[in-house]
Amino acid sequence: MLCVAMSEAPKTTGDVPTTDATAAGKGPDPVIGAGLTLLGIFIMGVAGAAQAHYAFNLGTLVACVGAVVFVLFVALSALKQRKATANGG
Repeated sequence: MLCVAMSEAPKTTGDVPTTDATAAGKGPDPVIGAGLTLLGIFIMGVAGAAQAHYAFNLGTLVACVGAVVFVLFVALSALKQRKATANGG
């Protein structure tokens, strides 16, 4: 059975021009916001178990910032995708 090694990247024939359709796939990743939210929840759990109130408040701040970043990145991705489909991409 033949398998392509992970180190062998597919060969391209020249530069691929960036269009609105290919640009729609690029942009901020909402996983960053989700990761921040989960990190904040983890900090809240550890700090709550240790009775560390200021650390718990810090975890709350991280979780809220992560939620805002997640919603912002999803909105930006949706706007970028709408722009690409409106331009015929």
